[in-house]
Amino acid sequence: MLPHPQPIGQVVEPIGGAGKPTNRTPLAVSSRMAPDFAASNPLRPLVLTGALTLLAYASGVVAVSMLAEPYAPTWKHQGWTILAIVFVIAWLSVVVVMALRKPDLHETITVWAKASLGITYVSQAVVAAAIWGFFPHCPESTRVMLAAMFMICSPAQLIAAPENVVANRWGIVASSGSLVLWFVLYGSSEERTIAMFIFMVALMLLGLCNYVPGTMAEAVNARLAAEQAKTELQRALAEVSQERDAKTRFMAAASHDLGQPLHAASLYFDQTLRAADASQRERAAEGVRKAFASADQLISHMLNHLRLEADAVDPHFSRVHLGVSLAHSAMQVGPAATEAGIAIRVVPTRLRLRLDKVLFERAISNLLNNALVHSGADRITIGARRSGPHVRIWVIDNGRGIPPEDTERVFEDYFRGASSKAALASGFGLGLSSVRRIATLMGGTAGLDARWHKGAAFFLQFPASGTHRERTS
Repeated sequence: MLPHPQPIGQVVEPIGGAGKPTNRTPLAVSSRMAPDFAASNPLRPLVLTGALTLLAYASGVVAVSMLAEPYAPTWKHQGWTILAIVFVIAWLSVVVVMALRKPDLHETITVWAKASLGITYVSQAVVAAAIWGFFPHCPESTRVMLAAMFMICSPAQLIAAPENVVANRWGIVASSGSLVLWFVLYGSSEERTIAMFIFMVALMLLGLCNYVPGTMAEAVNARLAAEQAKTELQRALAEVSQERDAKTRFMAAASHDLGQPLHAASLYFDQTLRAADASQRERAAEGVRKAFASADQLISHMLNHLRLEADAVDPHFSRVHLGVSLAHSAMQVGPAATEAGIAIRVVPTRLRLRLDKVLFERAISNLLNNALVHSGADRITIGARRSGPHVRIWVIDNGRGIPPEDTERVFEDYFRGASSKAALASGFGLGLSSVRRIATLMGGTAGLDARWHKGAAFFLQFPASGTHRERTS
C-alpha cells in the first residue's frame, strides 16, 4: 500500500461575511477599500459627514439663538440654547470618539449607524422646538429669516445620511411640517403663501428620501465595479507581463540547452575526423549519437508541451490498466534510475481507468524524471489508490522535498526552482507544467501534497467513475 501523508495542521476554510445577511447595498468587502471607506460604504462613517454637518448645525444654533434673543422670553431662549448646546457637544463627542477608535465594519454598522439615527431624530426635534418656542414672539421678518434657515436642515440631513430613510422622513415632517402648520395657523397672508412653497418642497424631499438611497447605492456599486475592473485589468496585465517574461526565458533556455548537445556533437564529430585509430573514432561517433539524441529529446519535449499549450492534442481514451502502465513507465526510466543510484518501487494495483494510455504514461514519466533529476532521493514509490470519488496516482520520493516558496509555482510553465538542482539542470522547466496540462486534458488534475514531510509527493487525480478492478482467477 502507498504510505499515507501526515497532515501538518488543520485547514480552516474562511467563511464569507462576518455578520448576518442584509438587503442593503454591499458594504466594503476588503481591506483594500478601507482608505476610501466613506466612498465605498453606504453607511458612511460619521468622521467626515458628521463633522461637516456638525459645523453647519452649530453655526445655525448660534444664528438662531442670536436672532431669537431680543424677542423670546428668557426662560425659553436659555432653555432652548442649553438644549442645543448639550446636543452639539454630544454630537461632537460622537465624532471625536469615531475618529479616535477607527471602528471596523461591524462596529460601524451596529454602533455608529445607530448614533447617526439618533443625531437625525434629535437635531430635527431641536428645530421643531425652536419653531414652536420662538415664532410666537418674533416679528414676521425674523420668522421668515428663521424659516429660510430651518428649511436647509432637512436637505442637509438627507445629503449627510441618505440611508436613514425613516429618520429623514420624520425630520422633514418635524421641521418643514412645523413651519407649514404654524404659518397656516398663526401666520400672515404672506407667510401662508410661504407655507405653500414649504409644503411643496417638503413633498419633493419626501420623494427624494426613497430616490436618493437607490441612486447612492448605484453610485457605490459602480465605484466598486470600477475598482474591481481596475484590479482585474492590473492582474491581466501582470499575467501578460509574466507570460512575456516566461517566453523570453524560454527562448534563452532553449538557446542554451540546445546549444550544449549541439556543441558537444560538433566536438565529437571533429574527433572522428582527427582520431588516429578506429576505437577512438567509434567512441567519438558514439558521443555524436548521444549528443544528437539529447538534442532530439529536448526538442521533442518542447514540441509536445507546445502542442499541449495550443490545445492541439486530442486524447484517445481506452481502458488503461494502471499497474501495467506504471510498471512500463518505471521500466523506461530504469537505466537512468540505476545510473543515479535510485530504487523505483511500483506498488501493485488492479485499478483500471478510462484514459489516454500514451499521454498518461508520458505524464508519469515526466514525474519520474523530475524526481530522478531534481529530488536528490534514493527511493521513489509509485502507485494508485482510490479515495472516495477519485483515484490518485502517486509518485513519491524521499529526497529533499520542495521549498515552501516553490510549492505554488512548480507547475508553472518554464519554472525551475532556484534552490534545487532544477536551476542547474538542463531542460526548459516544462515537465511539471506538461503533467498538469495532460491531466486536465483527460479530465483530471495534478498536484503536490504539501503535507508530505520527507521528500515530495506528486499526484495525478482522476474521477473514479467507471473505475474497474481486474478480476483474479
